[in-house]
Amino acid sequence: MGNRGEKLPSECVELFAELDDFEDLRDAYARVQDRIRSYSAAGRPVPEALRRCERHLMTEFMAQSQGR
Repeated sequence: MGNRGEKLPSECVELFAELDDFEDLRDAYARVQDRIRSYSAAGRPVPEALRRCERHLMTEFMAQSQGR
């Protein structure tokens, strides 16, 4: 996930590193969604890289579920 000039908060960098350890993409997706919710609940803008990660994971596990 390139940051395209966007400076990522350290907690996003840590999250992205953790995502490699997940065996099940659904667990990784749930973790990303939790992080997005925490940004929203705190009234902070959600980093675009986190949104892109969410979309990418959704696409990946939808493709997996369809046998691709």
